[in-house]
Amino acid sequence: MTKKLVSAILVLCTLLFAAAPALATDGISGMTMSDAGLKFIEEYEGFSPYVYSDSSNYYIGYGTRCNPGDYPNGITREEAEELLRRELKAVEDRVKKMFESSATIITQNRFDALVSFTYNLGSGWMNPDEELYNYIKKGNYTEIELVNAFGVWCHVGGKPNQKLIERRLGEAAIFLYGDYSIGESTRYNYLIFNPGAGTVERDIIFYKAGEPYGQLPKAKQKGYTFNGWFTSDFYRIDSTTTATKNMTVTAGWSLGEETVEEITYKDVKETDWFYQYVKDLSSRGVVNGYPEGDFRPSASLSCGEALKLILIATGYNEQKPTNSHWASGYLDTAVSKGIVKAGQITDLDAPITRLMVAHITAKALGFIESDIESPFADTSDGYVLTLYRQGIVEGSTDTGVRLYKPDDMISRAEVSTIVWRLCNLDIYANMIETSGYWVNILEGVPVHTREPDRYYLENGIMKYDSNRIETCVGVDVSSHQYDIDWARVKAAGIDFAIIRVGYRGYETGKVCLDDYFQKNIEGALANGLKVGVYFFSQAITPEEAIEEAEFVLSHIQGYDISFPVVFDWEPMNYSTSRTRSLDKETLTSCAVAFLERIKAAGYKPMVYFNNYLGYLRYDLRQLTGYDFWYANYSAMPSFYYDFDMWQYTSSGRVDGIATNVDMNICFKKY
Repeated sequence: MTKKLVSAILVLCTLLFAAAPALATDGISGMTMSDAGLKFIEEYEGFSPYVYSDSSNYYIGYGTRCNPGDYPNGITREEAEELLRRELKAVEDRVKKMFESSATIITQNRFDALVSFTYNLGSGWMNPDEELYNYIKKGNYTEIELVNAFGVWCHVGGKPNQKLIERRLGEAAIFLYGDYSIGESTRYNYLIFNPGAGTVERDIIFYKAGEPYGQLPKAKQKGYTFNGWFTSDFYRIDSTTTATKNMTVTAGWSLGEETVEEITYKDVKETDWFYQYVKDLSSRGVVNGYPEGDFRPSASLSCGEALKLILIATGYNEQKPTNSHWASGYLDTAVSKGIVKAGQITDLDAPITRLMVAHITAKALGFIESDIESPFADTSDGYVLTLYRQGIVEGSTDTGVRLYKPDDMISRAEVSTIVWRLCNLDIYANMIETSGYWVNILEGVPVHTREPDRYYLENGIMKYDSNRIETCVGVDVSSHQYDIDWARVKAAGIDFAIIRVGYRGYETGKVCLDDYFQKNIEGALANGLKVGVYFFSQAITPEEAIEEAEFVLSHIQGYDISFPVVFDWEPMNYSTSRTRSLDKETLTSCAVAFLERIKAAGYKPMVYFNNYLGYLRYDLRQLTGYDFWYANYSAMPSFYYDFDMWQYTSSGRVDGIATNVDMNICFKKY
């Protein structure tokens, strides 16, 4: 449910425009987002009843902006939809304004597509320099040109993001065909181009499924000859290869074909430990020396120089100055991306420490702090440990122990080594991307092995096509669903219900019973549904978690609980939230305390999480003895690790329930 910060590198290409029907502007003044378009936005934004943050802004409901202190009691889905419609009015006006000076018209489905696109991205694409803007204004484009103009805006942290790719293709389908379907497109396939240490004009391109790729982009790398694009199993694709699936392809290179001018420095010798790094980067023009012909490898590096080298090496564009200092643009970019804090660097000409370089590098790459045991005798900094684990820094062992020397100024030779490794190593090996961050794969946590293309929706109910895996479908409910006709729910094909027993207040810490718990559990059981329960936790100590478990046990006694008893801890991002600063170790300990007490009472314990909680807040290595309930609202689950139940939508509709309801598919027989 986190609204992601979206960044895209849009490169203008010389394209042949094919004639397409002109768009019409008649009737646009009174046009508003259709119900189908609204549901499309809701599905991709996800629903949060409480305020949450993406580190720069606060949101509630379906990604609607708000202040951190707004809505202390949360909101319902109906209220969230009303807020969404209100916020969409400004977006709708921006889309309409784009057509005021145009002789072209817009249809309802095209209007819906652009409103969804702008709601997610903002209006920065409404610029004459952008392809999509020009295509729509002029009305001259081919189908695949328009798909690529939508699809290129799919990056998070400078890399294509699967969820945004799916949404962009969905918006293109709405625009072109009036198709509001949710899920992965079957009309198009895409290639993600990995040039390694080289460059490529566009890192993702979309193609019509079942047709040859045609002309492929060429990668460039100084000193090397580009040998084509290769799949993970080393198959070389070319213009005649048919697009049949989504793939990442990697550039192949050969050395020695291109003449490179040899660059030498008076103070850099072949026997120096940094020789190859400096030589290679100098030949590519990444680093250079001084007019006197020396490199000065032991000289310290300024903050401005470090920012430029690291940002460019991690995929950012060159930045123009924003004030009188040449590096001011790099500092402003770093601050805006959360790589450095405002005011952290006050003098761009001052030397930079090894610790600050580690922090800037790790944050620019989207890494989070590692909790591995430190190999260094002088630091256990989490960002330094992450870079060490990925082979980017190694420290020194001159004294017989490994030292990082975090407070020393970094030298030109040392930063050249880091930059070379950023450009040449597979720094994301054995890592998972989530919400713009990269996290290490955990040893000992079972991996999700179900096949993505076997998931499908049938009348709003998720299915998994397998003779080997038996599934069932269920809902999870609370007082937010009000009165439920459980006989009709059962008749609608629902097999089980996970019912909220209660919750702990995020400010007061008071434990409360859900107003509809008794009515829900008795109604579900009386109509033949299997039942599990969950508690919405705000525990901040293991003792509080045990208190919550005891509360649950006291209220489910005497009921036939055949499905799991679930620990559902979710972050509340209010300034007054008692859980606001809870660390990973304590949260995991709370979960273990709750689940162990449930297990001891003879029930099946389960923990609930989404990508954010599963990857960033819990240590799943300590939770492998319990069942996992994963929440992700998409056409297929994207979680790396295995799970027993998947909450696939928050906006399901089931006969007998008057409101939207969470829907789940279970892969385990309870």
